[in-house]
Amino acid sequence: MSDQKSPWERPIFVASLARSGSTLLQRVINVHPGITIWGEHGGMLKGITDAVRGSTQEFVVKNLKSGVRVSEGVIGELSDKETFSPWVSPFEAHEISDALRATMLDLFTRKLPKDVRWGFKEIRYGALELRTMMELFPEAHLVVLARGIEQQVSSRVFAWGAKDLDLDTDEGRTSAQDMIAGMTRHWVARYWSLHALAEEMPDRTSLVAYSDLVQGSDRIPKLFEELGESAPPDEAIGEVLGARSGSSYSKASKSNEHSELVAEMIAAADYNRPRYETLAAAYGLSG
Repeated sequence: MSDQKSPWERPIFVASLARSGSTLLQRVINVHPGITIWGEHGGMLKGITDAVRGSTQEFVVKNLKSGVRVSEGVIGELSDKETFSPWVSPFEAHEISDALRATMLDLFTRKLPKDVRWGFKEIRYGALELRTMMELFPEAHLVVLARGIEQQVSSRVFAWGAKDLDLDTDEGRTSAQDMIAGMTRHWVARYWSLHALAEEMPDRTSLVAYSDLVQGSDRIPKLFEELGESAPPDEAIGEVLGARSGSSYSKASKSNEHSELVAEMIAAADYNRPRYETLAAAYGLSG
């Protein structure tokens, strides 16, 4: 490896949206014997990132006082107004980040050898949470996976929402169009914020297109290079890509009588198309 930092100091965070192939990318990266990318955890780390951001607020940093003597620091004599402080705690603001960083390390490195890098893939984090994680771990690397908006939204509709749609009535079609429009706007908003984060730290961020995984390209070996690792043998990666297993395949949409109608709704959806074109170019999206 080109970096001499401890592997545990160099986590890999994989961010994506649902139905974009994050499980497949997770399995591809895990082909490397020196990396373990854990699965999703329901976005539970939002609490940690909120706490980190809260600890940096100016009024918290200014007022929080570390103390251990209850009688002098917390309660004080009622007649001595100078002694009492409602801001005394057993820590100072700057210690919060250290403690929460240690919590993440404890959660994700347990049972891992010291020479194996850790990380996770999660579809529930946006730029705000991921920026905080990158600050907690200055040697971390962020991998953002994107799938073309029409493919991703269509996959979501038929995997999760088709059973709830009534596409045989005008009212049902209007409701479906509203839902699909919301999905497309969410796609653009999420990836636009992640794109801004990537531009802030280009040396610590990798952008990957779903088409690079399923169509075959030299992007995967380059990804490992960006992670500071040697790429596993092509045969090992090809075995994963050819297995066709994982959530994207187990929940793959079946032929649907309304697939053409849904495609038309996605094509007609109201979202920021110039912004999408910028993102598509940045990620190298096809379709």
